[in-house]
Amino acid sequence: MTLLEAVFALLLLSVCLIPAANALRGAVNVPADSALAARELDCVSTLMESVLAEPYGNLYAAVGAPDAPSTYSTPAGANALPTAPDCPPMTVTITSYGTDRTRNLGATGASSYLLRVVAFVTADGRFPLATLVAQ
Repeated sequence: MTLLEAVFALLLLSVCLIPAANALRGAVNVPADSALAARELDCVSTLMESVLAEPYGNLYAAVGAPDAPSTYSTPAGANALPTAPDCPPMTVTITSYGTDRTRNLGATGASSYLLRVVAFVTADGRFPLATLVAQ
């Protein structure tokens, strides 16, 4: 009877330890993933600040179709600003923003005094930062 109890206890213990070990293994990877996410967010926010520091005329010259990468996209854009070497490739879109023919405010408007600037990590679209820039 004691042997049966010991075998049953070991079986129960092994069934409970497998999910616990999987949870601990997943918890070990969280700090590395968090550090990578924080670094990508820092890269995107730094790029956005650099783009917004550009003169309005330069930004207006880079206006393109909605969701089309602008020349400020890294690393291959013609106007790409320098970023840290460990930053991932990032996309910057710049579109006119204003009222369209139906007087609705949005990204389909043709305005020369208001631009919508969006920056995000190119690979998976993470950390999109968007703002409007007025002339």
